[in-house]
Amino acid sequence: MSELKDLMTNVYAEMSATDDVNAMVDKYFAVDFVEHDTIPGIEAEGRELARMMFGMMKSGIPDIRVEIDLMVEEGSKVAAFGAFVGTFTGEMMGVTGQGQQVRMPFADVLEWRNGQLVAHWGVSDMSALFGPTS
Repeated sequence: MSELKDLMTNVYAEMSATDDVNAMVDKYFAVDFVEHDTIPGIEAEGRELARMMFGMMKSGIPDIRVEIDLMVEEGSKVAAFGAFVGTFTGEMMGVTGQGQQVRMPFADVLEWRNGQLVAHWGVSDMSALFGPTS
């Protein structure tokens, strides 16, 4: 596996394992990190947005893990396709979990510079939070 794919795998693994979202963001996200996607109701940018998003995911799905199906690298960018999986027991996006298992597919493109993330483009399907799962 390439260095960038290793870094990407490490980010997902630490996101799943950490109780210290701030330290994880400080380690992997450059101070000039840019999020290219808008998140309804969230005005934060850059690292602060990353802290808010990871914090929200960890509080809503404390046992969250990332299943990666595919990673593709081109230049300084790595694309990953997979799913966030876990038990929805907390609150996330205004919805309170009832202990149901959720699977939220995602596609991420992350740009790296000197071992840190400088940009993110992505989509995720969070519909599992809003209704019954199969």
